[in-house]
Amino acid sequence: MKRHRDESVAFSTVFGLPAEVGMRMAADALNLGLSTAYKQARNGEFPCPLRKVGRRYVVRLTDLMRALGIQDVRVHYDDFEAGARIARGRADAWY
Repeated sequence: MKRHRDESVAFSTVFGLPAEVGMRMAADALNLGLSTAYKQARNGEFPCPLRKVGRRYVVRLTDLMRALGIQDVRVHYDDFEAGARIARGRADAWY
């Protein structure tokens, strides 16, 4: 009998994405040149919230995803396991 698990994790966690990214990665994702990104950061115009860590700017991945219109949905373990079974060609295996 299959045991039901109602636990869920964020999509970004399932795929091992970092919690924060640096300015270069954020600028690349937003299709901005690095100097433009720094200028926007200094002027308070960067498309998502930033924070300074020492002399570096960092962006939370969830904020970057939101700025890009990507929803960081919750993934239920049961759905993730079912998807893995389908990918292995065993959609009928419920164990």
